[in-house]
Amino acid sequence: MVPGIDNLRQAILELSYAKFARHGFKKVTIDEIAAELGISKKTVYKLFPSKEEILREVVLDKMNTLTGAFERIQSLKESSVNKIEAISEIVGTHINEQWQRILIEVRLNAPALFKEVDTIIQERLAVGWQKIFADGQKNGWVRKDIDAVVFTTAYVGVVRELMKTDFLSKHALSESEVPKQVFRMFTEGILTEKGRKR
Repeated sequence: MVPGIDNLRQAILELSYAKFARHGFKKVTIDEIAAELGISKKTVYKLFPSKEEILREVVLDKMNTLTGAFERIQSLKESSVNKIEAISEIVGTHINEQWQRILIEVRLNAPALFKEVDTIIQERLAVGWQKIFADGQKNGWVRKDIDAVVFTTAYVGVVRELMKTDFLSKHALSESEVPKQVFRMFTEGILTEKGRKR
């Protein structure tokens, strides 16, 4: 594709991502997307055969970005602790409220795509996270009595809950700060040395 077409495709995907998250997949029309970008509806359909295909590309593009970042971290010549900390940094960037809304829209309106996303999460993200965790246990960085699946599920669940707008708006925390705080709580606990010696 020529650069202009690539840029236009990306603009359509970015606008659609924001609109689907804000208004819901069913309420957004191709007419609205075209009008907001100053192009014709026909031009949108030349690049994407349907609104469903736009949603699919929006979601898979986001998943590719997330898995790419995750795989780069896995390949680093760092300790497991540093890798787990690096993953917590990208969680705040990618698992924000907007993305959570998109996943709800996918679950409700595109069950086959939702299944595809779930497979990516299980096969590329969860398994990778568990390998890093197991490596940390093997090398003495991570406690052996903590199950990797339990840790991952608990960590991601807490972060997702705290990333909701109503929580963020009531507290002086940014989306990037939340996963860092949760990471510190999970890895260091909440007690000081004095508290642990009580």
